[in-house]
Parts: sequence; C-alpha cells; structure tokens
Amino acid sequence: MARKPAQGALSAAWKSIYATPEGRMAIANLFAEFHVYSPIQGRDPIEIATANGERNVALRIAQLLALKPERFAETATEDIDLVDRLIR
Repeated sequence: MARKPAQGALSAAWKSIYATPEGRMAIANLFAEFHVYSPIQGRDPIEIATANGERNVALRIAQLLALKPERFAETATEDIDLVDRLIR
C-alpha cells in the first residue's frame, strides 16, 4: 500500500494549484459539479450515493485548501463566474 503524504505537504500542493488562475477555475468547476454549492436532488439511490461521494471528495479538497464552509456562499459567486468563463 502506498504511503499517504503528510497533511501539510498535501495541503500545500492543493494550495499551489488553487493559487493559479487555471487551478482556481478547475477547482471551481469541480466544486460546482460536485454539489458543494447546491443541494443533491434525485430519486435514484445510486445517483444520490454517487453525488454524495463526489461532494465528499470536493469537501475534502476544500478542507485541504483551508476553505471554510461559511465562506462557500461568498466564493460560490466567484467560482460560478469562473466556470461560466470556462464554458464560453
């Protein structure tokens, strides 16, 4: 089994990605698609479980970036604007 990197090193790696415009845009897109900023809806239990798993991954990345959930509303607008620019 592969060894896990130290939390500080892993956090620093994600922060270096997030510090670039391209990295911020990619992570913003991931947060938007993985329901960080919106509720999970659906009726199919498998789809809901998948969406919850995706959200958990995105929230782990947010934790490594030291982003606070109370700031999500603030950053959601910025992130959605970045994603809009990405798809135009």
